[in-house]
Amino acid sequence: MKKSMMVLTLVLVFAVSGSVFAAGIKFDGSLKSNLEWYRDLEGEIETRPSSELSLNFGLDTASEKTRAVVEFGIGHKNSQGLDLELDASNLVLKKAYIETDGSFWHGGPEATTRFGSLDIDYGPFSVVKDQYGISVSDMNIGPVAVKGFYGIPSQEQKSIQGLRADMLMDNIAAGAAVVHDWDALHVAVDGAIRPMQDLILGASVATQFDMRQEAEGEEGEEGEAEENALRHMLAVGAQYQVMDNLSVRGGYKAISEDWQPEYLADKAKKAADDRGQNWIHESERRNSGFYAGISTNQSGIQLAADYDQIFDEAILTAATDVEGYNVNVETVLAVGAEEGIKTESTTLGVEKAFAVMNGLDITAKYNGKWTPATGLVHTVGANTKLGLIPAVDGLELNSEVTVSDLETIGYQVGASFDAPNGIGLSIKHVGGKFADESVKTGTTAKAGIAVKF
Repeated sequence: MKKSMMVLTLVLVFAVSGSVFAAGIKFDGSLKSNLEWYRDLEGEIETRPSSELSLNFGLDTASEKTRAVVEFGIGHKNSQGLDLELDASNLVLKKAYIETDGSFWHGGPEATTRFGSLDIDYGPFSVVKDQYGISVSDMNIGPVAVKGFYGIPSQEQKSIQGLRADMLMDNIAAGAAVVHDWDALHVAVDGAIRPMQDLILGASVATQFDMRQEAEGEEGEEGEAEENALRHMLAVGAQYQVMDNLSVRGGYKAISEDWQPEYLADKAKKAADDRGQNWIHESERRNSGFYAGISTNQSGIQLAADYDQIFDEAILTAATDVEGYNVNVETVLAVGAEEGIKTESTTLGVEKAFAVMNGLDITAKYNGKWTPATGLVHTVGANTKLGLIPAVDGLELNSEVTVSDLETIGYQVGASFDAPNGIGLSIKHVGGKFADESVKTGTTAKAGIAVKF
């Protein structure tokens, strides 16, 4: 299926290329080449070249309501230089679709309809990847926004379909998503309500009804089918703004044992991007528990305390700014263990930017972290971007020293520079000895260039 879609994509590209002026074709992409050189402390040298090609085609018709988008590229790493080896075996279709705006009948609601590669994200528990088919989105029926899709079955993908509906009214927001893949029915419901000006209540539920297990259970043992057929995840919470500088929060989370929703979103790299799915990705946790927290600002100091029964942890934090010094402290406590409450780690961070002279600003930082395994580890560092020397304007320098004890001292120094010809250069040397054995010592130099068109 994917190979046939690729052929169809290339036919589309070449077909529309002859009507550039009539239809308004758009073409862009990027080509990246990098060479990384690494030398360890024993003198062993390793060269790591890599190249990546990305091409995007877009077509807007004269009506400005229909669009065609094609994205494909080559990502290749080798040890024989920077040869991209441009052949059909390396060609990877990333995305290809045709999209149009408008209603399905005269006077009907407007909607966006897509044929081809689908981007289905109906919430953190309804994310469908690498699917081809048809989807409808941005359809508003009164106060309800509706979208849905149908995924075409192939050798790589099973037949799948889904629907999402959202309603937004004064102080109420609610939504529900359904994904049906013939093996199971996946349902996710979420919502929030503001019953008072300073109080917000929210909840989300995800359920998987395994149809095959139910069918097998009907032929076999009925009790076993009921036990395995229905799996669920539940999260409820509330936040109350007690006063301008004080807020409290709390709730409850639970998930069926040894279950992870099939269409669960990936774990967010940043806490700010977590939509409520990160805790499910963790393996070291309970399957249910309460959480509670409080945060306040007192005399310019931001204080917060949180407890999560699922992880048996309490986190205390404080942050403030003192005459340009950004200071933050965090302590993680293990709660509920056989030994009672004990400290898992304590971290202190201080950072300040100094204007030494015109064109020379230095940011200095200190980080101290204590854990039972390593004791107190001190890290002192500084970085700057030079503007004093015109020939290397924008040169970034950084250094860092990590001290665990008199015999465990590690350091790293580095520099990076974007040359006027577009080539990016960087070098980093890591030496000494670290308490964290995963730190890789040696020298790494990189040179690369990227072109966008």
